[in-house]
Amino acid sequence: MLLEDCSEEKIGRLPDMVRCAFADIKEQRDAVVLTTEPAWKAVKGIDINSHQLIYVKGNTDAAMAAVAEVCEGEVVYGIGGGLTIDTAKFVAAANGLSLIALPTILSTDAFLTDATGVRENGCVRYLPTKPPDTVIVDIDMLCEAPAAMRASGAADVLSIATALWDWQEAEKMGANPPDQRLTSQTVNIAETLLQTLLENAREIGSGTPDGLKLLFDLLCMEVQLCNLCGHSRVEEGSEHYFTYAIENHLTSTSGRNVLHGELVGLGILLMAALQSQPWMQYRHALECLQINYRPPAVAPEAIVETLTNLSAYVAQHNLPYTVATTLQITPDIAKRTIQTVFDYA
Repeated sequence: MLLEDCSEEKIGRLPDMVRCAFADIKEQRDAVVLTTEPAWKAVKGIDINSHQLIYVKGNTDAAMAAVAEVCEGEVVYGIGGGLTIDTAKFVAAANGLSLIALPTILSTDAFLTDATGVRENGCVRYLPTKPPDTVIVDIDMLCEAPAAMRASGAADVLSIATALWDWQEAEKMGANPPDQRLTSQTVNIAETLLQTLLENAREIGSGTPDGLKLLFDLLCMEVQLCNLCGHSRVEEGSEHYFTYAIENHLTSTSGRNVLHGELVGLGILLMAALQSQPWMQYRHALECLQINYRPPAVAPEAIVETLTNLSAYVAQHNLPYTVATTLQITPDIAKRTIQTVFDYA
């Protein structure tokens, strides 16, 4: 069979991975460094020729395009967490430059993917950009990150618990399009990743080198599974839709930002309870991972409002079928669900 006879369906790839201390990096090319002040402080003294040093602040298409327009360098470095590396992917793709990612916390799986999440019209949309060409992993640096942040990306593996349930339910309902049909092999792999996380949550949350290396490996395997599927249904379901909706609520009402992993963790518990799953094991895992599923910036009233409007939100943004598609959550159901997962009297 000749290549030209095949219909094109590219399978995403993981970046090249290098494990070394950031102190061993020596970059002489003119580098566009995208970072945040805390992340840049954490890697202070790194030997990079920072021709441009840009602190990332926003995750809208316009904000990233503005950074891409002023980019002047030979290579892009993304140093920090998900927002920084997502922006670096956008900038590198727009300018046809190589990209090197240096995650300082494992807060999301963004440093492994080939798309950039941007906020648009109250929801998150994924733009095809590019994966980093190289990810440099400094395990000691990851271990030194604040406990509340260093492993919050584990929520993107734990979300398999609710997203896979949603995907399986959609399969039963005949609601999956032909290119998103579920297979038993995918289910088996996803359940293995989830079970591995549950069994090692305390080690990962303790921030040991072995624990964070395992989390890094789990994130790699979760992303590659999504690459092979051609979509992210296996780890993105109603818990992420709840996250997008409440992020929009928080941005419009208070302007406050909450860690992605904290909101996804909260979404996992709420959706698992609404799915009649054994949600307590997921709450225990979040506690072991030191992911705060009760972020102080999120008032119970905001959760109730988000839950009661979730079905309409899913319909408005044409999101795939999940428990939030058909379950009409009344204020009473929302309040009882919150009381259940938070153990309020």
